[in-house]
Amino acid sequence: MKLQRVRRPWLAWDERGLRRNVGVYVHIPFCLARCRYCSFLTYGLERPPGLTAEGYTRALLNEIERRGEWLSRQLAGGDREVDTVFFGGGTPTCLKPDALAELLRAVRRHFPLAAKATEFTVEANPDTLTADYVAALVAAGVNRLSVGIQATQPRHLKLLGRTHRWDDVRSVLAGLRRGPIPRLSFDLIYGIPRLTAAELKRSLRRIMSLGPEHVSAYELTRETGTPYTDWLGRHPGQQPSAERVAAQQRVVSRLLAGYGLYRYEVSNYARPGAECRHNLRYWRGGDYLGLGLGAASRLGDRVVSNPADFASYQRVVEAAGSEADPVVRLAEKAEFPPPPADSFLRLRTRAGLPLAEAQVGADWLMRGWVKMAANRCEVTGRGLSFADLLAREQS
Repeated sequence: MKLQRVRRPWLAWDERGLRRNVGVYVHIPFCLARCRYCSFLTYGLERPPGLTAEGYTRALLNEIERRGEWLSRQLAGGDREVDTVFFGGGTPTCLKPDALAELLRAVRRHFPLAAKATEFTVEANPDTLTADYVAALVAAGVNRLSVGIQATQPRHLKLLGRTHRWDDVRSVLAGLRRGPIPRLSFDLIYGIPRLTAAELKRSLRRIMSLGPEHVSAYELTRETGTPYTDWLGRHPGQQPSAERVAAQQRVVSRLLAGYGLYRYEVSNYARPGAECRHNLRYWRGGDYLGLGLGAASRLGDRVVSNPADFASYQRVVEAAGSEADPVVRLAEKAEFPPPPADSFLRLRTRAGLPLAEAQVGADWLMRGWVKMAANRCEVTGRGLSFADLLAREQS
């Protein structure tokens, strides 16, 4: 497959807009079942007492209204607006279609959304999607869908604790390609025990047959307290070697490049212009509000998070938008425009750092991890594999 040459598409990123405007993240902490590798704030069928989908939806609607109307007052008369919305989790599409649609419409009603070109993303698992569910998302204004496939072989899906199987969902996924949601992203995991290069390539080609403009490819990592980590503790020989994982990452990059997707962040690939703007805001230093259980907000150079306990979260929601709201207090101290993100975040993307801010070691250049261009220290595709090391040397 012939590689397609990409000429520095990060120069077209709207860095000013990412820092001027605001993103909104909405957390849905429910899944059909908790994946064996997951350490996120999510719940399967077993949930803390008092936490139900109906009760959570009511609390979240309250927070959306209060913080949305507060932000509208804050931004009134200026040139700032909300231009990215991201419903994540968990699995937002675990909610009933009418409940999720109600939340989506509430965001559109209460937040000062951009008049055009708002990126409106919902995460989904393939076995929660139906044609009717997709239609409900479209009617509520969703224009970007991020679907967690992770693997396409039954044995790997079983090890990961995923609830779907490729043969059961591929017809639904094929329908997305012909469907009304214009922007599609799919998630994949590599570094799975006993995953072969041939299986990885087969999964990637199956995913690309669905016509996505964006793919997130994550290395499977050991997170403390997860069933997967406990299993590896009992079977240490199943842990793939670092060399094998690195080779699989190269397979991902090379195969996706053949489809025109370039590696623009450590774990993310896109066609030029199809990068996830909401996530770029995190990495480049823009403001965002986090709504829902445990969700974080960044205003200026400060971050505050909602409680992870549902009862405590409900109390915070009752104060949302008032002087007692931690987010309101944060806004009083925030500076505008917000400062750039810390080096460790900006070095996760190809755009890197302004040359004046970069403490560049000659070995970085010799190894091909960075390059100098247009007064910038840009990170190469190879360098993204060493982004953590680069960031530590900057600090």
